[in-house]
Amino acid sequence: MSVRIPAIERRADEEVMKWVHSQKDHDGMSTKKTGRELGPYLTLSREAGAGGSELARKVAERLHWDVLDNEIVEYMEQHYGTPRCLIQRVDEKHESWLSEILTSRIGGLGFSESTYTHRVAKLVLLAASHGNVVIVGRGAKYVLPRDRGLAVRVVASLDVRVHRVMNQQGISKKEAHRWILEKDRQRESYIREHFQQDDTDPHLYDLVLNVGEESLDEAANVIIDTVRRWSDKQQR
Repeated sequence: MSVRIPAIERRADEEVMKWVHSQKDHDGMSTKKTGRELGPYLTLSREAGAGGSELARKVAERLHWDVLDNEIVEYMEQHYGTPRCLIQRVDEKHESWLSEILTSRIGGLGFSESTYTHRVAKLVLLAASHGNVVIVGRGAKYVLPRDRGLAVRVVASLDVRVHRVMNQQGISKKEAHRWILEKDRQRESYIREHFQQDDTDPHLYDLVLNVGEESLDEAANVIIDTVRRWSDKQQR
């Protein structure tokens, strides 16, 4: 009996496999690239509910670049055979020691938050070696060399984020507020644990955008202009 793969998952897998096959043809699948051979890329960190994923896709579409976001979950599930429920337990989250033990036992084969982070880092390096890619979250900016791409942080007021999450998920204002605070806490804890960095520090980014006062299309324009100016400077 054949297994049906939803179209979005199939596209995600095909996009990542394109990088894999391209890398195999080039150097036997080695991801040990020097900094000068990586990029260009854009890493996009975001506050929960600020529209970072949607913004990343708008930017990538207009630059004709690829996107690496939820494709990470799709690829890990298909490539390693790890159940999605386990991947989602550790994707941009830092578990307690007891929860991590439980995840490892259920997943088997030593699967853990650290294992997943290592696999994501390898995939991020592979994407960067292909170049022309927007990578959303997952600590990508701490894995990749600073001078071969741009780092962007997307923020918005809590009210703006609450209303966006309410509309997207069809939940109450109270539920949206709770979801945002927990998601932000999980992501910040994950970055501190694995990269010893404060992801909210604006000094870590080339560009910080508050999307509360402008549309995502306007924010995309700002990012694209920044990318093009950076690219021009790199070519001089």
